[in-house]
Amino acid sequence: MLASLTAVRADDSTIALGMGGVRFAKSADIRMAAEDLRISPVKVDVRFAFVNDSAKDIDADVAFPLPDIDTGEFWAAPLGTVTNDPVNFVDFKVTSDGHPVAFTADQRAFMKGKDVTAIIKAAGVPINVSMGNINALDNASAAQKKMLAKAGLAQIDGDNTIPQWTIRTRFHWKQHFPAGKAVVIEHSYQPVTGGTFFGPDDITAKGSDDRFKKAFCMDEPTLARLHRILTAIANRPADDKHPSGSMLQIDTTEYVLSTGNNWKGPIGKFHLTLDKLKPENTLSLCWDGELKKTGPATFEFTRENYAPARDVRMVVLR
Repeated sequence: MLASLTAVRADDSTIALGMGGVRFAKSADIRMAAEDLRISPVKVDVRFAFVNDSAKDIDADVAFPLPDIDTGEFWAAPLGTVTNDPVNFVDFKVTSDGHPVAFTADQRAFMKGKDVTAIIKAAGVPINVSMGNINALDNASAAQKKMLAKAGLAQIDGDNTIPQWTIRTRFHWKQHFPAGKAVVIEHSYQPVTGGTFFGPDDITAKGSDDRFKKAFCMDEPTLARLHRILTAIANRPADDKHPSGSMLQIDTTEYVLSTGNNWKGPIGKFHLTLDKLKPENTLSLCWDGELKKTGPATFEFTRENYAPARDVRMVVLR
């Protein structure tokens, strides 16, 4: 569930998290009649139509799980775009048949499979210490740090306190599926989009350094376009408007589409829209099937009886 953009190559690089749609235990009676998915680097909108084919109403615990976050890893490599809420850090919202759903947010800490939430709370520090580019343990007292270190939940290295637990966040609610009827569930969230820079060396890279071209299937026309753009901005200084200077900002957004296989049969009708936000931006990803350009910044894909075999991992260069 968790995938990094690339190995960190600059202090201001951030890492993406791959999230997907709502899910529950594999069902033999509920099918996904339709999924309408729209992805951009700043927002994901999904509309599901579920049909209960059985003769009985079904009440199920539906969940939207976020990827596990290894705090030790993200101490050195910060997360990408997040909100200021340490629990709902993706601004998740959900409706059922047009009505807002009051969901429960659970966030717990684990260490080697053991729930250590109570120990961390007793130490007086937040479970989620991986918000933005700041390690929340930097502001902890010496006594708090010592307590965590004694419990094996942190390593103290000089002035640095490195957390060692895994954050597990899950939103869930009870959903009613009437017999023989469709239920429309819509949700939206801010994806944890990762960012770094893309320069001339990335176009000419070979072998193991050829990470962007391999991971996102950049073809020759795309590389030629990027070469023209980089040539045009070769002497551009870094400033507030162009923090990347003579390089391009590259944003990675991921969506775990294979959760669609958790329902009865394939997705009846699947529709995907990818939005690169501005016409001058460049979009690239590996995809099975034809993506049709439908607007200045959008590309779409439609398929019936669709069984996803590939997740969405796209980059937008700007």
